[in-house]
Amino acid sequence: MNKLVNPAIVLDSYPQGAIATDNFRLSNNPLGELKEGEFLVENLWLSLDPYTRPRLNKTTAYVEPIGLGNVIQGETIGKVVESKSSEYLVGDLVGTFSGWQKYYIAHEDELMVNRLPDTHLSPTLFLGVSGTPGRAAYFGLFKIGKPKAGETMVVSAASGAVGSVAGQIGKMLGCRVVGIAGSEEKCRYVVDELGFDECVNYKDDNFSDAIAKACPDGVDVYFENVGGRTSSIVARHLNEGSRVPICGSAALYNKGKDVDSNALSRFYSSLPTAPENRFFLVTEWMNDAASAVRWLTDAAEAGQIKFRETITDGLENTPQAFVDLLEGNHFGKPLVRI
Repeated sequence: MNKLVNPAIVLDSYPQGAIATDNFRLSNNPLGELKEGEFLVENLWLSLDPYTRPRLNKTTAYVEPIGLGNVIQGETIGKVVESKSSEYLVGDLVGTFSGWQKYYIAHEDELMVNRLPDTHLSPTLFLGVSGTPGRAAYFGLFKIGKPKAGETMVVSAASGAVGSVAGQIGKMLGCRVVGIAGSEEKCRYVVDELGFDECVNYKDDNFSDAIAKACPDGVDVYFENVGGRTSSIVARHLNEGSRVPICGSAALYNKGKDVDSNALSRFYSSLPTAPENRFFLVTEWMNDAASAVRWLTDAAEAGQIKFRETITDGLENTPQAFVDLLEGNHFGKPLVRI
């Protein structure tokens, strides 16, 4: 009998408004025995992502909500420590969608389990630049935004895991890239370290004027991550023929209400000169995921895509780290070292 106990963070109560640490609790449960084709993963790293927040509501329209007492969902990187699979061997580093827990029993046929590619960089690359955030930037731009050299591209949440990659891809493609972030420190990081042409602080009283000044020729591509007031202001400057890939609406996630994934698309489509736009999920292009990961990994290894990580130590500190993420108290990719 397997004597390992699995610590996990589960949903203890549905949030009423903004998420709080007391909406979660630590649960310890025994692990079962491995069956043929299964293997035991000890998680080393956990990804924290804004898209988890709507799943914590009691009801949500476009994703399956997480039930009370269930493990909070999230991507992880771990090491195989026991195996009854010929495909995954002890010592293999793997990526899984196992959630906020120390251990995970996976099956070799699971679609969301993969052996990590080789890289000389940290394996956490595959939770950030080469993970879901990076692939969201990649597919949002190459499939929907389609930026061209010489165009102006604006990126909201520019210092975050998705926005930082999107902006750097825009620069690689020859665009003038303007970021939007929530502090002067983040704006300096976006310009000085990531190489954006300009960055505007959305909390400034003169935010609308600053966007107009930063985009004198209007906006050709707007990579949408936040929604809310920011979207309304950027929309005033969209050029005819502009494109808006809608990756998320983070400004609305922590209100405690269901998020309508199509609301932003209806807003942009209602404009007098409506841009090409649509909400997308990174899973739409699963068949192209491997090539996207290779492209992003090559760019990161070559120094063309730079990144920063905010690391929290200890599974027990995950709820506070998640609250910090939603309040914008992080740089780049938020991770938990389990």
